[in-house]
Amino acid sequence: MGAAGLIARKDLLLRVRDRSAFIVGVLAPLGLAFIFNLILGDIDTGFTADFSMTNLDANGDVAAGFVAVLDQIEADGLVTIVDRPASEDAARALADDGTVSAAFVIPSGFSDAVRSGADASILIIADPDNPTSAEVARSIAEGFAAEVRTAQVAVGTAATLGSLGPSEVAGIAQRASAGLPEAITVGSVETASRELDLATFFAAAMSVFFLFFTVSFGVNGLLEETQQGTIRRLLAAPIRASTIVTGKAIVSFVLGLVSMTLLIVATSLLIGADWGNPVGVGILVVMGVVAATGMMMLVAAFAKTPEQAGNLQAILAVGLGMLGGIFFPTGLGTGFLSYLAYVSPHRWFLLGLGDLSGGDGLSVIVPSILGLAAFGAVSWALAMWQFRRRGLAI
Repeated sequence: MGAAGLIARKDLLLRVRDRSAFIVGVLAPLGLAFIFNLILGDIDTGFTADFSMTNLDANGDVAAGFVAVLDQIEADGLVTIVDRPASEDAARALADDGTVSAAFVIPSGFSDAVRSGADASILIIADPDNPTSAEVARSIAEGFAAEVRTAQVAVGTAATLGSLGPSEVAGIAQRASAGLPEAITVGSVETASRELDLATFFAAAMSVFFLFFTVSFGVNGLLEETQQGTIRRLLAAPIRASTIVTGKAIVSFVLGLVSMTLLIVATSLLIGADWGNPVGVGILVVMGVVAATGMMMLVAAFAKTPEQAGNLQAILAVGLGMLGGIFFPTGLGTGFLSYLAYVSPHRWFLLGLGDLSGGDGLSVIVPSILGLAAFGAVSWALAMWQFRRRGLAI
């Protein structure tokens, strides 16, 4: 074992004994991933809402069209019509006691009001404890109303044309009304970019977030050695100064690699995370650890004390993590933030895992690998330049 290996072995034994790296590198991210998955993990399993439908305009064709819309949405499995009460009071009671998320009430004379151009409205009684479902109910009603207005405009336009007779106008009205049951359609849309399921996203996001804190235990050893005065003894030994830096970097790399491996196994078993192709995941993990080690080494190179380094590293890790989308998907959309996210290694790591989830070959993660490698190479080069100025590297 060379001098760098001996230095790394000594530091690793210290970190194992004080358990700090294990707490930060494994327990903290695993606990947060479990909590996030427990709270939000079922969001991506599909949205459902319980509604009631009260039609007090039983003989109206427009009201029947809205009922047909709801029946179709229920058939698609997105909502459930749990009851069809006969009165507004009964519908209100269902919403008040939380039996349904929202209650639709079509008042008597609704269809006639629509046909005559008078004010007509569908009453939505929402459960205040389910605002999301209430907005869904409102959107359904507004979508239907938009189709009704389209039909009214078509009929009104036809009626203003003097060359059309009553029978022709009636035919236009009938054709416009015929489209009402299809006023709202539901279908699946494939996103342009691959995204992880929530369990895997939380596991990966927390893992790479705390990775930056974990690797800092190794690189900050340089500052601790300097503060304690032992760095002078190391420099007096017949070893190159760069060997000392390399030894500390090995500590960071090993701590990061071990913590990520344990997290992948633990999250796969405990919360059902699906990390994807093991070879691709392994490459991304290695490159992610390299990038994290390089960036934390860069901070340590410019810091004067371990405390200062710890503070700066925390700011950098949290800032880049939030920018990279570990708490929310900043990479989605086309705004400025979606492009700015690519200055974060966290984003490249999550992007690579998302690409792997599509089931394609390893070639899809090449951009992510190159992005992480660039972060590692640039930060390591700058760190070595600064250490050279401080006399810690050749």
